[in-house]
Amino acid sequence: MIWQFILWFVVIALFLIGLAGTILPTLPGNLLIFGGALVYGIFTEFEEVTFWVLAALLGISIGAQVLDYAAEAYGAKRLGATKYGIWGGIIGGILGFMTLNIVGLVLGIFLGTVMPEIFVGGRDLKGALRIGGGSLLGFFGGTLMKFVLGLISIGIFFTALISCSPG
Repeated sequence: MIWQFILWFVVIALFLIGLAGTILPTLPGNLLIFGGALVYGIFTEFEEVTFWVLAALLGISIGAQVLDYAAEAYGAKRLGATKYGIWGGIIGGILGFMTLNIVGLVLGIFLGTVMPEIFVGGRDLKGALRIGGGSLLGFFGGTLMKFVLGLISIGIFFTALISCSPG
């Protein structure tokens, strides 16, 4: 009986940390949610959470990670960013998060996109600011989609449990 409590504690903890990770860039949120389902599957001998459920959750997790990297670049590119601005936004976001946490992440993405557009891409300030805003919109859109996909993954997990329960 105690092992069931421990199992549920670990699974719920991974789900909650995973949901936080869909927002925080340092945690692979959707992969942690998948990990929670995998742990449950292993300890229950894949009776309720089957290979197909896990395959679907893994597909969602991989898709969310790809979306995460692509969304910011898409937002900037859609407004005409150069490769320097796109890479600057990615690098700026990482460095910003490492130095100033969430505020640094947002500032890093924005300034990391704007500065290369001005100094390397030859944009005027107005154009570079517009591209920086597009980069931020792409980041926030990607974050929202990762969070929604995390909730969908958790919903699929519990649906699999409910559909296999007796009665």
